Amino acid sequence: MAVKKWKLEKSASCYNCGDATIHDVEVDEYSIKIRCRDCGFSRYYTFHMVDLPVKCDTDDEK
Repeated sequence: MAVKKWKLEKSASCYNCGDATIHDVEVDEYSIKIRCRDCGFSRYYTFHMVDLPVKCDTDDEK
């Protein structure tokens, strides 16, 4: 299944220039990119999603 990239806008103070401005936020399957529209400073985050198997509680395992 193809996942669409989210393109969001957020008003916040910039980590780099300190101005309160709009930030572009792009989220996809594996990463998040946050970019200040004023100075262009970008931050990148990556994450990994893991599907864990369902744990069965049975008397045999005790």
